[in-house]
This record gives sequence, structure tokens and C-alpha cells, in this order.
Amino acid sequence: MRNSEAITILDCTLRDGGHLTDGYFGEQMIRSTIRNLVSANVDIIEVGFLMEQHYNTDTARFKTIADVKRVLPSNKGNSKFSLMADFIDVSELEPYDGTIDFIRLSFKRQRLNWGLNAAKILMEKGYKCFINPVNCNIYSDSEYIQVLQKVNELKPYGFSIVDTFGVLRKKDLSRIYYLAENTLDPSICIGLHLHENLGYSLLLAQHFIEIHEPMRKINIDASLLGMGRAPGNLCIEQIMELMNERYGGRYVLEPVLDIINDYIEPLKEEKRWGYSVPYFLSAKYHLHRTYAEYLMGKWKLGIKDIQRILSQVDSTQAEYFNEEYIEELYKNYISIGIDDNESVKLLKHRLDGKDILIIAPGSSIEKYKGDIISYSKRPNICTISVGFSPDFTEEDFVWITSVKRYNQFDFGAPHGEVIITSNLIRDANSFEYVLNYNHLLYHDDVANDDSVLLLLNFIRSLSTRNIYIAGFDGFSNNENNFYGEMTTRQKDYGNINRITSEILNRSYSDLNLQFITPTLYKYERNWRENET
Repeated sequence: MRNSEAITILDCTLRDGGHLTDGYFGEQMIRSTIRNLVSANVDIIEVGFLMEQHYNTDTARFKTIADVKRVLPSNKGNSKFSLMADFIDVSELEPYDGTIDFIRLSFKRQRLNWGLNAAKILMEKGYKCFINPVNCNIYSDSEYIQVLQKVNELKPYGFSIVDTFGVLRKKDLSRIYYLAENTLDPSICIGLHLHENLGYSLLLAQHFIEIHEPMRKINIDASLLGMGRAPGNLCIEQIMELMNERYGGRYVLEPVLDIINDYIEPLKEEKRWGYSVPYFLSAKYHLHRTYAEYLMGKWKLGIKDIQRILSQVDSTQAEYFNEEYIEELYKNYISIGIDDNESVKLLKHRLDGKDILIIAPGSSIEKYKGDIISYSKRPNICTISVGFSPDFTEEDFVWITSVKRYNQFDFGAPHGEVIITSNLIRDANSFEYVLNYNHLLYHDDVANDDSVLLLLNFIRSLSTRNIYIAGFDGFSNNENNFYGEMTTRQKDYGNINRITSEILNRSYSDLNLQFITPTLYKYERNWRENET
């Protein structure tokens, strides 16, 4: 049986979870969290980041040890306290006075000298230091050993294996641990910081406990409900229970579960973290997780598309997020050029000289179904639904430009003829017409992939009379923006509404375009203003 005395658990909720809140938790929550973690007998509580500037009292970010003292409970139980620093000047920090026992130094590989120098300064001030070089997987074995040898010369309290990209499997962890075990001085504690990209964090933590040398001190990072920048961390409540059940731990779960119930679960509803497929893919390809986050924001992409794009990221671009680089990969991926002359010819024959009714999937169509049905029955009108088939009227065509909408579409139900754009051609197998996405993406000089704008761009090339639009509502916060079961994850609603309004007025003011349901888009021709 493993000796639990050699194993410590560090809670990093207020520090790592602060990535989701910009450090803001509210002073009451900070105090309550620390107090409950003390009551739970958590060994080390990381109360936040050590920063170079003062923050307000509602944040878990501190410039001085004096700032920290105000949030610590008078009864500290058996817990010790920690701060983390990342590439700051630590020379002015107060000497150790018993308040903060540990300062952990996190840095990328080109800042190793900073980490070692900062540790030397802090150790001279009396603090115990952890050296935490991030992205353990990017080092070759020889490079990692060189780092370990330099750490040995300094002999800090601890050294942590940090799986920043969440890519480690058991064999990887074993290899890295044995490099550390066989290189580091026996007195140096070996820590482990895991991320939940692959859903392996509890498995890896248990493996770490099982393989460590019994005389070696080890430390495992975890957080309440796994809170941390998506996809989050090891759940502290799980590792506490494991330690109690298998290794004779003396952790008390109730205070931890209370703080999760009172504060962390409500935060998770708002901030969202935890295992998800895009982060699984970022780990699969050993990439900075922001690549997955960025592509998740491209709401036209399906998981298959995200995987394909991530697989194209060059290893030289993997360690740091490069927005220009991933945007270029995205554009290249969706920019599939095809010869659409035949589809254009056939559609022009069907649509030239018609009035067109566009039914977009905005939630307003629920209230205005009767009006929409009346418009659809007008003579000389052609109805085009966007991304779905309405259940209250028939359409002549279904216009689909999004992989997600295509995958959700019920091709087994009655529907109009399907028009897709060429970015779907890789996987689409049921459609009547395909149009060149590249030709429709640019609205004069502005690129925008909104499905209705793409349709308007095509309609602009036709000889049409009146264009009526329903359900092109714009986006509102805290509301269901789509009809029926459709949902959205867009966040910057104001900016989306503004940009779309500008494109409508600049690029489509020459069309006789009339909104027949309310809209947030600021178009020169207001709702039904031009109806005759």
C-alpha cells in the first residue's frame, strides 16, 4: 500500500479557474472556497496568481503577500498556501513570513532562465518553490533531462510535470516520470498537472501514484469540479475520494461538495469547461487548445471539418496559437472551387422574374407563421428556406451552406430541392444544385459567411422583383435565437448585428428587400415599410 504521507493534493481552483473569470470570483467566494478547502484538509491551496499590479479585492490575483492575508482564514488547519507566478519580477516580494509557503513558477521553455533565476531569488527570501515548465510533451528526452539537471543544481522544493495540451497517455506519463525520478535529487518533490482533453486525468493521476517511488514526495494538482480553462483539470473531489478509499487519506469531502454546489456549479453553467470533442482533437494532434476554441467559433464547421483542419497544423505552429495561420487554413479548407455553371443556369431559369420569399430560421417565425404562409401563397413567388425545412409551409428550395445544418437536415421528410455551397461538397451526397462558395463569400470587399447573406449574394445576380425575408432576426443575449430546436453559441451579438447591418446597407441597398418579421438588423428599408 502506498504511503499517503508522501502524497499531497494541491487545489488550483482560484488560480487555474481564474483563466475563465479573469481572476474575478468575488471576495466572498474566494474566502469561502479557501475556508472550505481548509476544512477538507486539502494539503496545499493555491489562492491565485502573483502579479505585478494590484487588482481589486474581488480577484484572486495579488501583488503582495499583504494582499493575500486579507482573504486567508484565521484557522488554517493543516493546509499550506501557494501562489503561482509567470514571467514577472519577483525581486520586490516580501520575505517569507509564514503566510504563503509555496510559490510555483510557470514558464515556457524559452524562459527557463527566468524560472531558475526567479526560484533562486524566492528561495533566498525563504519560500519553497516549484519549477513548472509547461508543455512537457514538446521536449525531447534529452532536452527534458537538461532541464532536470539545471533544476538539480538549484534544488528547489518541487518540480512539476505539466501536461498543458492534455496529450499524455499512461506510457507517456511513465516515460516522463522515470526521466524525472532517475535525474532529480531524491529530496525534490515531483508534481503533476493534468488537463482533461482526453478524459484521462483521473486515470493518469492514479497511475502516477502507483508508479512513483514510495520514498519520493509527489504532489497532484486538481480543482473543484475540474474548473480551469476548457477543457479543465482533474476534479479534486475525485482524487480526494480515491486517496481516502485506496491510500488511507484523511480528506473530508463534504466541505468540497458544499462549495461546488454553492459556487462552482453555477459558474460552470455560465463559463463552460470540461471534456469535449474539439479539445479531444486538439490533444490528439498535440496542439495548443486555442486552435480548437477558434474553430469551434466557426459555427458552420462540423467536428469532421475541425478534425481535418487541425490535422493540417504544422508542428512548428503547434506550441503557440497563431490566429493568422489557423484562419488561413480555415479559408483554404472551405474555399473549394467548382464549376457551377450548370447549377447557375438551371436556377436562373427557375428564379428569374420571380418574387422570392426567404425563410430564415429565426425565432420570430413562430409568431408570424400566418403572415409567412400568406406571402408563400402569392402568385409568382418562389420560397427558399435557409438551413431547415419549415413545418408550417412548403418551400421550393432549401439553401444550405453550413455543415452542421446539412447534418441536422431531415432528408427523409418532404422538402424542396436542395441547393448547397461548395464547402459542403466533401461529404454531401443529397442535393440538386451546388454553387461556388468562393463567389458568394465576399459581399463587395467584406467576407461574411452568414447563410442569408450568401443567398442574397446569389440572388443579386438574378432578375428578381421583390425579395421578402422572414426570420432573419439578428441575435439577442439570453434568448433562443432560432426557431424550434435550433440553438446558437455565438457570443459577440452586438458586433454580429452591426457588421450584418453594414453589409445589408452597403451591398444590397439596390435590391427591393423587405423584412416581413421584426429584425435587429438596422436596414434602411424597415420592416414592411416598402410593402405595396
